[in-house]
Amino acid sequence: MNRHAARLLPLTAMLLLAAQAAQAETSPWYVGASQTFTRNSNVFYGVDDKALSDTISSTGVRLGLDQPISRQRLSASLSANHNRYSSLDYLNNTDYALDARLDLETVERVSGVVVLRAAQSLPTDSNYLTTGQRNLLSTRSLNATGRVGLVTMWTFEAGAAASQTRYSAAAYRGSNADQTSFNAGFRVRPASGLTLGASLRHGKVDYVDVGSEVGRNDLDLLAFVNPGGASSYDARLSLTREAYTYATGLERDRNAWTGSLGWNWRPTGKFSTQLRLSRDTSNASFDYVSNLLRANTDQAQNTTSLRLGANWQATAKIGVDAGLTYARRSLEQGLISGSDRTTGLSLNVSYALMRNIDLGCGLTWANRSVSYATTSQLSTQYKVTTYSCSGQIYLR
Repeated sequence: MNRHAARLLPLTAMLLLAAQAAQAETSPWYVGASQTFTRNSNVFYGVDDKALSDTISSTGVRLGLDQPISRQRLSASLSANHNRYSSLDYLNNTDYALDARLDLETVERVSGVVVLRAAQSLPTDSNYLTTGQRNLLSTRSLNATGRVGLVTMWTFEAGAAASQTRYSAAAYRGSNADQTSFNAGFRVRPASGLTLGASLRHGKVDYVDVGSEVGRNDLDLLAFVNPGGASSYDARLSLTREAYTYATGLERDRNAWTGSLGWNWRPTGKFSTQLRLSRDTSNASFDYVSNLLRANTDQAQNTTSLRLGANWQATAKIGVDAGLTYARRSLEQGLISGSDRTTGLSLNVSYALMRNIDLGCGLTWANRSVSYATTSQLSTQYKVTTYSCSGQIYLR
């Protein structure tokens, strides 16, 4: 038996006994433990003849809370895993992801939401992984949005967001970035199931270790459509202007159209699909669906992406999730430019063995191709396949 799994057995046994003794009513909190084994065919996302594979053991804890407080609601989740590599043990690390959300509402027409996120893990971008070196990516973000209206035809809203991206390896500190974003606008409901909106947005990205910065201004036009059937839609069209200031003093402006289209379809209570097409830059990119500023983790000039997801609750105990992604990035660094294309597939099956015990297995595959003009300084072509199986036990 794997020694890390053996260490988990006493905790698992205690949680199982406590879960069996707990009452069946819904609790606002949960605590759990997990064990996952993953086989990765290309740990560093290298070209085929340089691919290094390994098996990773991840032992983790899970904490969660969803608690109404008068008219407010506080929800939070924390997952943390200690990851140990069978062969590439210098990559051993602890990853975590913390999400906290506070929904605010007053007796009048004022509401708001505050979202805090913090995470640490190995990067998933091939440009930030080097054979023989561990490089951890840490992100922090804070988003706040306030609204006046809600039950009226007109709603006015304003928000502010900040994020921080840090790499542990000195070779990648040129990509360390601080981002801020501010937006203000309105939404109007001219008919049932239809919401239209417009917003002005300003963002700034500081590459703190190299002295470069990017300023971004957007005029956003928004639409949210829920006709009352199985489908709902959202759309954003933005006129985007970016101003680059490099450490050398060179300045450059760039205008572009950015935006997104989303479709959610739920024909039955057991099946749903999500389709999203987007075109955006990585600098101060903001998502009006989740009201989150995305932490900057690459320097793509433009990314056009398509994501298709499907969820099927096959039985009361078995769930299936599948996904297809495609992304094309336009890349630039100084006088060097190029592009790459990445296609990904995922399939995950979960099984609720008992009320407080979940099992699951998953498969992911990704393939990146690089344009002829793109050098390894910008991107690297690769193929990677991962297989994983996990077990989780909860006390709710």
